[in-house]
Amino acid sequence: DGSDNRHTQRSIFLPQAALIYKPVDNVSFYTSYSKGLSLGATASVFDTNVGEILAPTISRQLEAGVKYDWRRMSFTAALFQTRQAYQYSRPNDDGSLTFVQQGQQKNTGLELSANGWLTSQLQIAASVAAIRARVDGSGTADYEEHQAINVPKYRGSLSADYSLPIPGLALLGGMQYSSSKYANREGSVKVDDYAVFNAGSRYSTRLEGYDTVFRLTVDNLFDKRYWRDVGEYLGDDYLFLGAPRTARLSATVSF
Repeated sequence: DGSDNRHTQRSIFLPQAALIYKPVDNVSFYTSYSKGLSLGATASVFDTNVGEILAPTISRQLEAGVKYDWRRMSFTAALFQTRQAYQYSRPNDDGSLTFVQQGQQKNTGLELSANGWLTSQLQIAASVAAIRARVDGSGTADYEEHQAINVPKYRGSLSADYSLPIPGLALLGGMQYSSSKYANREGSVKVDDYAVFNAGSRYSTRLEGYDTVFRLTVDNLFDKRYWRDVGEYLGDDYLFLGAPRTARLSATVSF
């Protein structure tokens, strides 16, 4: 309708930098820093400032780690931290809500990973992470001092690729795990943890002179019922159901 809810003109320096140091051939120390820019969120119909678009927000991400190569495997340990302005509907003394940017959410974590060839036939990729997500300076005590909404304290994944004695044929398997997550900002409602298993196979061959790969995969092999994610959008809370058992058949041809 031509209304101007938000007009912002800013010049912002957004650096991205990384440094890698190799004291020996099979060990690498690294650190990286990046700064990003995101659109501000919009106030919902439940807020006193309904329709207002908040100013753009800046995020910052810092990571430092070490990578060790051993035979045909690589092992990595990394510390990371992300920070971003906290946007939420702030409760007022009169019971109303006002959508604001106040305080920040800071996620700090440790991730361990391993990938490569465990044997001449078995290739794996695995990772586990512990994450501490907190809101600070929001002005609303109920939203602080506990894990932030939709961020699990622990998560992990594992995938494997095993080559069979039959040329070109391999078995695939995998697992994803997430610990329980809070489903509201007060931290009074949560969804359960879950583990989902996948399986499949891959066949590589040549058709008419072209490299061709056929894949048959089954996601959520045991048809687990779980909440994949939770969240909030325009004043409403949402639960996102995980996909049921799903089979896929695909082919890739390299011309």
